[in-house]
Amino acid sequence: MHNKINLFIAIACFLIMACNDTSTDTPRTDGFSAKPITREDSLHKEVMDGHDVGMAKMGRIRKYLAQVQQQLDSIGKLTVKQQDKQYLQSLTALQQELKNAESGMNTWMDEYKDDSAKTNETLRIQYLQTEKEKVQAVKTRILQSLQHADSLLLKPR
Repeated sequence: MHNKINLFIAIACFLIMACNDTSTDTPRTDGFSAKPITREDSLHKEVMDGHDVGMAKMGRIRKYLAQVQQQLDSIGKLTVKQQDKQYLQSLTALQQELKNAESGMNTWMDEYKDDSAKTNETLRIQYLQTEKEKVQAVKTRILQSLQHADSLLLKPR
């Protein structure tokens, strides 16, 4: 009986704490608000989300680049007659695609200025909208290159 009372008290406390939302909608004080409030916040979050998705895939990009290079090196050791020209072309194209995806992310990160136009809301929103479009293109290039690598490198030969 004592255990049932303790369990009831614990559940009641948990429910009270879960329902007691003490958070307030305070104005944004930085570019990293958890809950977007303004258009600027929303755009900044979308830019950072695109960045985060792309960056999360960079390890796979590097892994595939190493794998492609290893296969190219192996093919290079074969005689010309033994080489599968079509596969060699596919690997070379994939290598360039992966390098472009990696370079695109690195270039975007180098050029992105998180504090750009913070004193002018209109310019800030324009800047973030442009950066959102850029990072979406980078993210798409990364995801497409990984999809191509999956289809070329993971299929049985």
